Amino acid sequence: MNLEEFEKLNSQVKNYTKELAYHIVGDPLILSNLNDYLNISKKHNLKVNIVTTANNMNESHHDVLMNETIRQINFSINSYNANSHKKTLDEYLSPIFNFVKFAQSKKHEYFINFRIWNLDDDKSAFEFNNKVFEKINEYFGSSIDTKDVYKNKPKNIRVDRKLFVHFDEYFNWPDLKNEIVSTKGTCYGLDSHFGILSTGEVVPCCLDQNACIDLGNAFENRLEDILNSKRVKDIQNGFKNNILVEEFCQKCEYRTRFNKD
Repeated sequence: MNLEEFEKLNSQVKNYTKELAYHIVGDPLILSNLNDYLNISKKHNLKVNIVTTANNMNESHHDVLMNETIRQINFSINSYNANSHKKTLDEYLSPIFNFVKFAQSKKHEYFINFRIWNLDDDKSAFEFNNKVFEKINEYFGSSIDTKDVYKNKPKNIRVDRKLFVHFDEYFNWPDLKNEIVSTKGTCYGLDSHFGILSTGEVVPCCLDQNACIDLGNAFENRLEDILNSKRVKDIQNGFKNNILVEEFCQKCEYRTRFNKD
């Protein structure tokens, strides 16, 4: 979305949250004017979480990512293994590690997470993860043990001051073409968070990248009206009563992580 649209949204969302995540599939580091977006959020006293694959990370991002409105930077390390690359693993990781060293030299106050969201019982990414941990250990002097990670399944491991490896399991992205997982359950969508796509569509969560649950367009309607609509209230009341009223939610595997249905 352009800066004018982004400004208007920031002025509205600050009534609902103190924190933004620059992500719903898109990667903020592709923006040549990312600092302009960060400064708009800063102007509205909103903290920002950056989520990035860092596929195009370079030194031009260093100063931008020191913007004081940033609360957290998440590097999706397992994205390398999930996509085809011309880069070697070293070529991919080195710019990320170099940035971390730069941020440490500036005594950064935000959190930096290396996301490894590919754990499964089949250990399908074991060798890749092992190589990544070896690189992290070598560069930062940590002692991450791959076998221990798979055995104990920690949520995170501290590598250095405000620097962590964050773990999670594989999940299938929700899609209306999928089979129904369950008609009962709950979710944090429209409770702890909601999403706004670059086209302005408001969605219940960051997994609804195609606006399967299109709650309204924030460029055309007030956010207050959208979030108080009947459809939103029906979804919220359904979650409170362990009922998934939307087909997309019924076909979402991710939400089962915090459900017992």
